[in-house]
Order: sequence, then structure tokens, then C-alpha cells
Amino acid sequence: MDRLLKRLFRERRRVVIVALVTFLGGYISFFSRTSHFLGLPFSIVAGLAFMVILTAFLMALAILFPKIRHTAESVAVSIPVLSLMGAFSGEEDGGLSTYTSVFGILLCYLIITVYGGAWVDRFLPCRPKQLRSFTTSNLKPEELWPYLTVTPDTFKDYGTADTLSMDWIEPDLSFRVVSRIDDIAKIEEIHTIEVNEPFQHYRFSFEAPDATEEASVSCGTKTLKFIPVGRTTRLETIREFDRVSIRAQLMNWIDDGCGRLDDDLVDYVETEQRG
Repeated sequence: MDRLLKRLFRERRRVVIVALVTFLGGYISFFSRTSHFLGLPFSIVAGLAFMVILTAFLMALAILFPKIRHTAESVAVSIPVLSLMGAFSGEEDGGLSTYTSVFGILLCYLIITVYGGAWVDRFLPCRPKQLRSFTTSNLKPEELWPYLTVTPDTFKDYGTADTLSMDWIEPDLSFRVVSRIDDIAKIEEIHTIEVNEPFQHYRFSFEAPDATEEASVSCGTKTLKFIPVGRTTRLETIREFDRVSIRAQLMNWIDDGCGRLDDDLVDYVETEQRG
């Protein structure tokens, strides 16, 4: 139940955006109608109908199929575009001609491709960015700590399955970690411990020595704060990156992406503790 509630909470910004743009799409589609329904202009009623039906449909897809959740806002943004095209199509019923429909579909596909395509980042301005996130756990700080502050001395006991190796460069200060991104790709990083206050505060800097100039992130820092709140623990995380594109910032903000990462880490630890 807690996991489901966290997922719903992470969708809060997506819900608002999808609701707003789908309402706008319905409103534009029937803007020229002068009739009323239940005392309201028909265009507003249409906007509300679009908002309720399409928001429910798109958010259901986002929750049931989380791997494609980013398409929810992409499709939603496409709806006002199609509505505008219909409004100026010249068709008597305000509908879309065949050519306009094809163009509209291609435009929608372009929006989805550009928004979800990391390849676009190489053409967009990037800048340093600090991202803050938080989550909660029923575990105590001392139970969370070893799983979230893994070093070469502890990774065999507390590392995730994606942690392939860890080796000290300078004992108790810096180490090399190799992680698996997917079935093929791997990434090597150098971690340097900057703050180590057991069960309270942990901070390290990271650098990917093999990162290219086109890489979206090559170095930064990560700070973890473990704050007891009653019988739970509030985990606050601050991630600082050397460069993040505008597209990636927008996608992360809508998705609450860093918060989702925190949730996944806590879920993993809680599962390990129960096991």
C-alpha cells in the first residue's frame, strides 16, 4: 500500500499538466460553439469532458505501464495542437481533413520523439543543476545506512545486483565502482567520500573518467541525510550535476525522477530487511 501511495504521489505534477492541456484541447475544439449546457458555455463543458476522460485514460496508462509513462504528457500536449489544426482546417464541422490528420499524427510523433529522446540533449544548452528529493521509510537510520553508503568493504553484503565491482583507490577516501546499466552497458565512476557521519549524513563526489563531452552528466555530488521522524526515517537526497539539459530537467521535474530513485532504493532495502 505504501508503495502504491508513493507512486501516486510521484505522478502529482503529471496529473496537473495532463489535466490542464486536455482541458485546453477540448475548449479549443468547441470554442466556436455558442450553445450552452447546464448553464455553462459548451466549450467549457467540452473542455471538462476532455479533461476528465483523457486524464483518467492517460494516467491509467502511466501507472499501469510505468516504462512508457512519459508518453502521457506527450500525447496530452498533442491534443491542443490537433484541436487548433481542426479549428483552422476550414471543415464545416470543425473536423480534420485527411491531409491535416496525417500531418497532425506526424507532429504528435515528433513531440513524443523529441521529448523522450536523449539524443536531443546534444543540441540543447546544459548547465549545472542541483536536485533535491525525499522519501520515507519504516526502517531506522542504522538499518538504511549500510545499504545506501556502500563501499568496497561492504558491497558484497549490501550492494545491489547492478554493482559489479568496487575497489579502493585510497582507503576510506576514494574508490572505483563499476555498475551495470542494462544487459550490455556498464559505467565506471570514481567516488570520493567527503562527509561520513554514521546514520546521519553522507556525502560523496563522483566522476565518470570515460565520459565524453556529449555525455549529459560526467561528475557531481550526492548527499544523503537520515532524519528520524517518530517511528520512521525521512531520507533527504541532494544531487548536484555538472551539466543537465533543459529537456532532461523538464522531464525529471514532471516525473519527480529523483524521488522515484529514492523510493526504489528504500523499497530495495526494506525488501532485503524483510527477507
